[in-house]
Amino acid sequence: LSGAMDLHSAHLANKLVGNPITAAILEFTAMGPELLFDKEAVITIAGATFGIFVNNEEQCINTIIHIKEGDRLKFTPPKSGWRGYLAIQGGFDSEVVLGSKSMYLGITEKTRIEKGAILNFSTISQLLKAKDKVLKPLDFDSEFIDVFKGPEYEILDDKTKENLINNNFKVHQNSNRMATQIDGLGVVSFDDILTVPVQPGTVQITPSGRLLILMRDAQTTGGYPRIFQLTNDAINKLAQKRPNDKVVFRITAI
Repeated sequence: LSGAMDLHSAHLANKLVGNPITAAILEFTAMGPELLFDKEAVITIAGATFGIFVNNEEQCINTIIHIKEGDRLKFTPPKSGWRGYLAIQGGFDSEVVLGSKSMYLGITEKTRIEKGAILNFSTISQLLKAKDKVLKPLDFDSEFIDVFKGPEYEILDDKTKENLINNNFKVHQNSNRMATQIDGLGVVSFDDILTVPVQPGTVQITPSGRLLILMRDAQTTGGYPRIFQLTNDAINKLAQKRPNDKVVFRITAI
């Protein structure tokens, strides 16, 4: 599927500047970009609590920021969260490939914005008002990750099921847009399964006890048991977890 890792924060940013939620948005992880504007713009930043500065003057997250020609936007590392979203009124002019404005390895020519790149955007003469109810910022500081039981949950032994719910886990440093990795279960025994469909939010378990929580750039099939499926909010929340952040799985009913 690709797209923004934390869709909630991306949608919030677009709504604040009056864009449709499908407008192209700038996602950044752990470190924000430095941008020099060559014309006026209206922007907002949502997601992780980065320090936001326009010409060294601090700005607030989740608020409208009016940019003048020649303004320079900078960020400091986030106090909480991991990914930020910059929406610009009118949306960025991004190439449309297969009906999407996102970058994806092997499909689009580029997979990330490079230093010195010029980002074009559409200009709107007046501030639009969001027609839908404005979203509230996501509470991603909570350690709880809500999940449904997956199709192969019942092939796990009782001890493994208990450990999955009662243990705190840490986000592995090798996590990325394809999957969030989590260690801590130890060796797990289960029968082999056929390759099956997977999607963002699917939690797979390996024989070594590593959990693979598939994210927005996930593959479409997998050969490991699907023990959980994250709720939509849980995917967004997990996208804001840093390496070594703690998470606790909480099973919810459909």
